[in-house]
This record gives sequence, C-alpha cells and structure tokens, in this order.
Amino acid sequence: MLAYVAAALALIPVGAPAQARPASETDIVEAIVDDCNKGEYSHLVNINRMVIAARPKEAEPYINAGWLLWSMNRDAEAVALYDAGIAANPGSYALYNEKGFYLITRKKDWKAGLALLEKAVTMPDCAKIVLHTLAHAYERNGQLDKALSAWNRAANDESNPGQAAAKVNRDRVRRLIESRK
Repeated sequence: MLAYVAAALALIPVGAPAQARPASETDIVEAIVDDCNKGEYSHLVNINRMVIAARPKEAEPYINAGWLLWSMNRDAEAVALYDAGIAANPGSYALYNEKGFYLITRKKDWKAGLALLEKAVTMPDCAKIVLHTLAHAYERNGQLDKALSAWNRAANDESNPGQAAAKVNRDRVRRLIESRK
C-alpha cells in the first residue's frame, strides 16, 4: 500500500511553476485506484474517507467509496456514505444520481431511485446522460408518459451528446404507448 501512496504523492508538483495545477486529493486517489486493482478495496475506501474529511465538497470520493462498498456487499455503509455526500453537496446532481443509480441497478428499486434521479436532473450541473437514466427508470416503473416526456426533452436538446439514442428511445416508447391504446 505504501508504494501506491508514494506513487500518488509523486503526482504532486514540488517547486512547480505558479501556473501548474497541483494534484488534488481526488487526483491522488484516482491515481491510486487506477494502479491498485488488486483487491485492496477496504484500503481504497479508507483513503477516500480521508479525502472526504479533507474536502467534503468533492463528490468523486463519495462516489468511488460508495461503489466499492456496495461491490463488497456493504450496502448499508454505501447508502450512509451517499447520504453524507448529498448532505455535504446538496446543490450538485452527482450524489443524487449516484444513489438513484445504485437503487435502480443494485437494488432493482425503481421507485426509490426515481425521486433521486428527478432531483438530479433539476440541478444546473447535471450531466445530460442522467436524463436518459431517468427516462429508463420511468419506463421500468410503468410511467410511460413520463418516460416519453423525458426522452422528448433529451431528444430535443441539441447539446446532448446522446441525442441520437434519445430519439430512438423516444420513438420506441411512443410506439409502445400507441400499441397499448
């Protein structure tokens, strides 16, 4: 483990010019994670917790540690960490999305995940793909009209890099609704 920490510390510029961007704690953790896929997940969770203690406004350490926790079947800890991240970052979409995605993919609890995804898409920093996740969640929850509305919003957004997929899904859900009339 010390080798990974040393490698991460090597990323921090020493005596670098003033314009150089120093590595953040998140950069360091991601360097360790990228280099440490040998099952040291509990150590990685603890490193992320240290970063959270130092920088509670950074979402990535909550996301990384939460995923690691539930992948080790430590779901209650993951949920508690996601909740702490939401409390520390209530104005950002990231942890609403992460917890919502966890609920729909890991727990198959589409209804519980919906409220979090709905909240995420109201945030100004929300990634376009989250609207796609919300549309799928509505569909899986039997809310086809809401799914179609979300797909319309994504399909009509010229800045959405997934616009083509959104159009295909919009048309598919539209046909599904028509077939049920």
